[in-house]
Amino acid sequence: MKISVHETRGNINILFENPGHLEASPIWQLGGRRIQFVWMPPGEALALPDVARNLVKVIGGFLIEPDRRAFCRPKGMQNVLFEGKRVVAGSEGAFVAVISEKTLTVVRSMTELQFSGPLAEALQWRTFHEQFGHVTDAFEGEDAYIGPGFHLQSDTGEETCYLNIWTAGKGVDLTTHNHAHDPSPAAPAFAETHLVVSNGTGQGGMYECDEPGSQKTRQALPSGYEHGPYFDVDAEGLPVLLGNGAVSYPWHGWEAGTDDDSEQAYDLVFAFETRPSLVRVFSA
Repeated sequence: MKISVHETRGNINILFENPGHLEASPIWQLGGRRIQFVWMPPGEALALPDVARNLVKVIGGFLIEPDRRAFCRPKGMQNVLFEGKRVVAGSEGAFVAVISEKTLTVVRSMTELQFSGPLAEALQWRTFHEQFGHVTDAFEGEDAYIGPGFHLQSDTGEETCYLNIWTAGKGVDLTTHNHAHDPSPAAPAFAETHLVVSNGTGQGGMYECDEPGSQKTRQALPSGYEHGPYFDVDAEGLPVLLGNGAVSYPWHGWEAGTDDDSEQAYDLVFAFETRPSLVRVFSA
């Protein structure tokens, strides 16, 4: 395994070099949460940390214990909190992210979300406005942060998935979008799902609409859940591609919830952006 900083996109590359053997990444910590990525060959078992909460996100392949794939049914949701002591890979092997914590905590301040671990200095938070202000002023003044991420690469050096980590404070709408831009090396096409590590108010979630500004159909996502595909899939469960190579999505977005508490409560979300050629959705 090789760990490095991505030369052009920043953040951390993790190159998995031995697909025939169990291969576990180093461990990173984020505000009391343990983050690790593991490739499991077919039939391999992985013991989970002895803590109260283990979120096991399947990135590729599938698990037979528990029975879980990378994507649930389109626009559905599934609980990735696993209470067992181990997970077991299926016949294709399994590529998983394991996020472990002693207890579910609400993020009240971004100072609580500092990274530690190898090359952690490359994992820097920026406001959404700092990140995207050169193309839109939609995020000006919004209490939302993005930046830290992991480029997960196969033994060929190809990126299989990018884990994009972000937060949204109360009431923040992270804009209505459809990912239809022309793919590029700096912004490749992807099929995404969001894993909610902590839902600040319990009300935040995805929405879909006919066009920006139109009525929203909302889907609240509790802590420990991920949603199924919002991207379009064909009859075989493969992502539908646009003429420019981007994945076809409806207009959608994330909107954080609100409550009567005067304290801030951030949604902490792990967005898994997978290379479309590796994606197949088996649940209808």
